[in-house]
Amino acid sequence: MRSAILFFMLFATAIFGQSVKVTYLIGDVQWKAAPSAENWSPLALDSKLTKGNMVRTGAESVCELQFPDGSVSKIMANSQMEIRKIPTPENENGELFTNLGKFFFNITHKLAGRLRIASPVSVAAIRGTQFAMINDSVKTSLWVKDGIVEFGDPELTYSVQVKALQKSDIALSGVPSTPTALTPQEIQELNAMSQLHTTPTIPKVKKQPKQQEQQPKIVPEEQAPQVNPPAKTPKQKEENPPQSQPQAQGSGGGFRTGLALGAVTIDNQIYNQIGLRPEFSIGKLGVALDLSFYIDQKGNIRKENWDSFKDIIEKIYYVRWAHRGDPFYLKVGAIDNYRLGFGILMNHYANTVEYPSVIRTGLEIGFNGSKYSFDGMINNFSEVLSGGGVFAGRFAYRPLGKLEIGFSTVFDANQYKALKDRDGDGVPDLLDDFPDNKHQSVDSDGDGIPDDLDFDRDGDGFTDNKELLIKTFGNDSLYNEPYPVHLKPEPFNIDKAKDKSQLALALDASYPIISYKYLQLITYAQYAKYPFNGSWGMTAPGFWAKFAFVNAYAEYRMFGRGFLPEYFNTTYELERATYREVGDSVKTLQPYTKRQYMQDHVTDNMKGFVVGADFNLFNFMIFGAEYQNMSKNALHFRTFRANLDLNTRFIPKINRAGAYYYQNNAIHLFRKSEGAILGYRIEYEISPSAALLLDFRQTYRDLNGDGKISGSKETVRTTSIQTVIRF
Repeated sequence: MRSAILFFMLFATAIFGQSVKVTYLIGDVQWKAAPSAENWSPLALDSKLTKGNMVRTGAESVCELQFPDGSVSKIMANSQMEIRKIPTPENENGELFTNLGKFFFNITHKLAGRLRIASPVSVAAIRGTQFAMINDSVKTSLWVKDGIVEFGDPELTYSVQVKALQKSDIALSGVPSTPTALTPQEIQELNAMSQLHTTPTIPKVKKQPKQQEQQPKIVPEEQAPQVNPPAKTPKQKEENPPQSQPQAQGSGGGFRTGLALGAVTIDNQIYNQIGLRPEFSIGKLGVALDLSFYIDQKGNIRKENWDSFKDIIEKIYYVRWAHRGDPFYLKVGAIDNYRLGFGILMNHYANTVEYPSVIRTGLEIGFNGSKYSFDGMINNFSEVLSGGGVFAGRFAYRPLGKLEIGFSTVFDANQYKALKDRDGDGVPDLLDDFPDNKHQSVDSDGDGIPDDLDFDRDGDGFTDNKELLIKTFGNDSLYNEPYPVHLKPEPFNIDKAKDKSQLALALDASYPIISYKYLQLITYAQYAKYPFNGSWGMTAPGFWAKFAFVNAYAEYRMFGRGFLPEYFNTTYELERATYREVGDSVKTLQPYTKRQYMQDHVTDNMKGFVVGADFNLFNFMIFGAEYQNMSKNALHFRTFRANLDLNTRFIPKINRAGAYYYQNNAIHLFRKSEGAILGYRIEYEISPSAALLLDFRQTYRDLNGDGKISGSKETVRTTSIQTVIRF
């Protein structure tokens, strides 16, 4: 088994690894695996470089690199460059970092909008062009040979458009100079740098022979795909509201994959995990699979992940066409962070909150036109096929200028479908005496024999099942029960329940007051209603603003009795149906929907506010927080969201680090509840091609219906410890 895995890893690395090829070099050219590595090694022709590798050239030296799409980067004499992320058409965050020296780039249109060329004081956003970047100790200069480059400070707070045969400088002040024409001498030098495999100011020397040792190994630019949605779900808010511009698209293709080996906790049981996670894209088409095997302590594969056609479909983590905001967008699979309109009904929704113990395959779809747009979502196809499903959609119309009117609706066909029912008989597992037998569900005396097949159903030693006696012996002569028979009532059935659905409607209007690239202000208003109980909610006014690297928003809110905002949120799949105790003398469990909770607990009109902000501080720290306070006398509902992600480039051996906490519409904030979720994620680099990943998530389930979270069974911890091998 070990040999087979090693062979597969080597085979996949050789065929599918994304890398940068050294196509030309002269003189003294060296490389090292990462900025934190101590030693530099000679670089040879045809070597392969990848994420984190660094290249430097000595005096009278030059090195040319070719990227997977055909783009070229030339590192001139006495220069140094770091490959932070390999720029490929399917990678939206390709980045090269240039230190001191001169560099020439010929970037194809396949990487339009997907590549940043950074320096200590600047960044250039590329749209497919030829240009040179020259760094000295106090400033960075940009010379454009062909095309257009957006050039500015590292956050592009201040930027200029530099066109063909123009130049611009930027120093520590962070403000780029106004583009001016290149001098004839500068044009001549720029043309000399652009000539393939030649630099007239540097004499040619003999090429170095290939090095068979110490050459860079191919490792991936990022793990694919990420499977812990809650680490993504409370992430930073979209940079623009729903009417923002489409995301940039690539027209090329590519394949990358990774192998995960480790342990994961599912339903409070530890499994060994072997996971293959391939991802590929062809133009606007992208596919990501999650082929994971979970093996228990006896060496058995967890069959629940492989015993039905539904399970095979669930191996598709996602299939997408384009991205949300494009003229047409379609995605099938995982939904990590979905927002409808301005979020009064649905905000930060995720169908992956219980992954991998519960896998849901959903749908996102959308189209955008000059006047009209539509966004839609389905939470889980398998649930739809069984009579449930959450359906959401928003239709928007721009009747006059930038004014936009939107109408949204969300419909949950059966909230009880959130309750686990392994055998599919309609009786939730917690209320089913035989959760793995779809034909039986009641055992009144607890002897392990179903009532239908038990001669003594109440366990008092007397025969009491007349129907079974007649069916078995042709008569009921053996009936001898002298006392009244007390049996369990017919169990609750998900499919036959009353008031099982929920419907929500909303209307919104928005208008941009200020529309500059780094200074935006949008005002909006929303009105929502839940028709089944007549409750309503309103936001007026609401403001969303962007200033430099900060996104901020604020709303004044007014709600009627029985209304909660963001009803469909991050933890909705945990809250939509739970349990509560009913009865006076004898307590029994009864399923309890979020719709019922809202009606029972939101007993008065309320007023309040929500404020929040997300900011990216120089790509070093990404932080977001949100706080809502709705109240009336002693009635309070509060929401708190916080997430922190650190850029660990400056922390040796740590590839990623982040933490999050989310609690929505809580009567008691920071108290354990089914609406709370917290977690963290840390990745430690073992080698350039492998890392140890610790992924922890904690949610809560009130299984005994007493309104409190207590005991280990009601605290659901999902811990994943993996060795991630990337190729």
